[in-house]
Amino acid sequence: MALDVDPPVAPGANPSLATQVARLYFDRGMTKVQIATHLGISRFRVARLLDNALATGLVRIEYRDAPVEDRTLATAFEARFGLDLCAVAATEDGVARLAGSVIDGLIRPNDVVGIAWGSTMAAVVRELPTRTPSSIEVVQLAGSSVRFGRGRDAGELARVLADRLGAMHRAIYAPAFVEGAALRAALLGEPEIAETVARFEALDLAIVGIGAMPSAGREAASSLLRSGVLDESDVRRLVTAGAVGDLVVHPFDAAGRFVAPELAERAMAIGVEDLRRVRRVVAVAAGTHKADAIRGALATGIVRMLVTDGPTARAVLAGA
Repeated sequence: MALDVDPPVAPGANPSLATQVARLYFDRGMTKVQIATHLGISRFRVARLLDNALATGLVRIEYRDAPVEDRTLATAFEARFGLDLCAVAATEDGVARLAGSVIDGLIRPNDVVGIAWGSTMAAVVRELPTRTPSSIEVVQLAGSSVRFGRGRDAGELARVLADRLGAMHRAIYAPAFVEGAALRAALLGEPEIAETVARFEALDLAIVGIGAMPSAGREAASSLLRSGVLDESDVRRLVTAGAVGDLVVHPFDAAGRFVAPELAERAMAIGVEDLRRVRRVVAVAAGTHKADAIRGALATGIVRMLVTDGPTARAVLAGA
């Protein structure tokens, strides 16, 4: 069952609250009383929000071939980490399809949607259903890199996502990293780049992956490292500083502290504070090798929604 939120919400209703109530009721199978307790509102308000959601078309229900979900595990994960939403595919190979369904339900008319880079993001974009031309904007969150190859670069991903959503495309015509802060400042002054970067403050939804730094017995799984901007000594320094993962281009440690401000000074990408201001940041990450990185990403307080797989969710919970 998929929930879509294309039409406008009923007058006077809080669209975020209405969507959350609808998901808890239709997707999670919670009762109205349970939802009222969970959200701290009356069950009568829950009932009104559900009635309005169905009557106005805020929610459209359709049954299709969806990946098997572990909703019990997702609920436990939300409770443990205080997330607004967690969706858990039974297996790793179902994560992209589940993420596509979840994200499709989150994107509303007039939303400004940002997307990062990498193979996970590419897989998710392929799973999103196409829409008719709309007033949605898609914003590229990081510059490009020829090292990613076809289909994984931030510029191409943003363009493809915009095509699928029938949306306006805001691109960053620059590499992901430049030589230094002075060149970055000069490029940010270019009108075409400045227009895109200005939209960071307007983002309603950001779709990101979670990169994993190397550790004993575990290889890295990070688009930041694949971008080639860091050499082996840089990676060792980050690991020594405690880095376990990264969001977009920003490495963080197990406690959720960002540990490489000097990297941000030459990154043509959304900054940590701009990312922190986005009301809905959805991270998609799969594989038990990313458990430490996911835990650290959640500790940053930036990620409010997560799509992952069952074994990974259990590994994250086991180490929490």
